[in-house]
Amino acid sequence: MSSTSGSPLPAATPTREELARIEVGHTAVSPALARVLTLAFVLAIAVVPVVEWAGGQQADELARGAWGHLTRLPAGVHKGLAGAPPDTSAWRRVVAANRQVLAGLRAFEDAIDDESILGRTLRRPAQAVMSGALGAGNERVYPGKDGWLFYRPDVDYVTGEGFLAPAWLRRRTAAAAEWDRLPHPDPRPAIVDFGRSLEDAGVTLIVMPTPVKPGVHPEALSSAYAASDDVLHNASYGTFVADLRLAGVLVFDPSEMLARSARTEPQYLASDTHWRPEAMEAVADLLGAFISAHVALPAAPDPGFRVERTEVRNVGDTARMLDVPEGSTLFPAEAVWLRRVLMPDGAGWRSSRGSDVLLLGDSFSNIYSLESMGWGTSAGFAEQLSLALGRPIDRIVQNDEGAFATRAMLQRDAGRLDGVRVVVYQFAARELASGDWRVLPMDR
Repeated sequence: MSSTSGSPLPAATPTREELARIEVGHTAVSPALARVLTLAFVLAIAVVPVVEWAGGQQADELARGAWGHLTRLPAGVHKGLAGAPPDTSAWRRVVAANRQVLAGLRAFEDAIDDESILGRTLRRPAQAVMSGALGAGNERVYPGKDGWLFYRPDVDYVTGEGFLAPAWLRRRTAAAAEWDRLPHPDPRPAIVDFGRSLEDAGVTLIVMPTPVKPGVHPEALSSAYAASDDVLHNASYGTFVADLRLAGVLVFDPSEMLARSARTEPQYLASDTHWRPEAMEAVADLLGAFISAHVALPAAPDPGFRVERTEVRNVGDTARMLDVPEGSTLFPAEAVWLRRVLMPDGAGWRSSRGSDVLLLGDSFSNIYSLESMGWGTSAGFAEQLSLALGRPIDRIVQNDEGAFATRAMLQRDAGRLDGVRVVVYQFAARELASGDWRVLPMDR
C-alpha cells in the first residue's frame, strides 16, 4: 500500500503493558520525600522496643518476659548440644542446634504478641470494636448466632478435607515446623497398636472420640444447618471408625445421643469449646452401660458416693480467646448446674490408682474437675463415669494435645495398668486431624 503524501506514517501507539513498564521503571521521588519516608520507616521499626523499654520493664523483667527467649538462646543451644549422644555426627549436632534457635525465635515472636505493651494496649479495644460492632472474631474464634462462639480448629475439623485423605496426610507432614519432630498424621496405626498392647496385658481399650461443638450445633454457626438432625463429622470420620472396629478396637461414639438431645436443649456452652454438664453426665451414664455390656468387671463394694448439686458461673474459653477488655459485657458469664460427686466423708471425689477402670482424657474430661478452668470441681467426666459404674476409677488427663500426651504419660508409668481391666481413651475429635499420632510401645 502506498502513501498519498510525502509525510511518514505515524508511529504505533504504545500498548497498556508497555506504558505500565515505562511508568514502573521510572518513578520520580524527590530527595526530601525520600528522607522523610526513610525516617518514618526507621521510626516504625524502632518504636516497639523503645515503647517496651520506656514502659518500665527493667532488665530482670525483660529476662523473664518476651526478650528473655532471646537471652536464653545460647544456653538452650549449649544444653541441646551437651545432651546429644557422644556418637552424634557434627551435622546432626548442627541440625539440633538450629532447631533450638528456631524454637527460641518462634517463642520470642509469640511472647511479643502476647506480652508487649503496645499489643496489650491496642489489641483489646480493637477486638471489642471488631466483635461488638462488626461481629468479627479473630484467628482463633469464629462468631456464631445469638452470642455463640466457635473454636476455629473445631470448625476446620468439621469443614476441612478428610483427615485420612492421602493429600492431607502429605501436607501435614510437609507443613511441620523445622524445629519440631515430624508428625504422624494418621491416627489408625497408633490406636490399633495401643489396643493390641493393652490386649496383650489383658486390658480392653475403648476409644471415645468426643464430637466438637460445631458438629453438634451447626445451626448456631450457620442457618443452613437449622434442620440438621445428625452430628457433623469430618469426611474421614466414618472410615476411621469402621477401620478401628475392623481391627477389633471398641469405639464408643456418643454422637447419636448428643444429636438427639441437641434438638431440644443445647449440649455445649455458648462461649466455650466444651459440653454442658448435663450432656457430659448423660454421656457418662451411656458409657457406663457400654462398658458393662462389653467388659466383664468383677463385683465391687458400694463406694458410698454422695451427690451434691451446685451452680457455677463463668466466662467460656472462646470468649477469653477473643481477648476483649476486662469487664466487657459482649459475652456475659454462663450459669450451669453441676452434679458434684463426693466421697463418703464429704470430700471431693478422688481417683484411685489400682482400680480396674482407667480413663485417659483431655479438657472434655477436665472441664468440671480442674479448678483453674473455672467451671467447678469434682464434677468432671471421670467423676460421672465413676458414679455411673458405682466403683472407683483411675484417671490420666491433660488439657492440651491430650490424645498424645495421655498415651505418653501412661508409657512412662506403665505400672498404672496394674489391675486395670479397661482403658477408656477419650479425646476431642479435632485431634484426629491435628494431633500427633506417633506409635508409643507400651512395654511393661
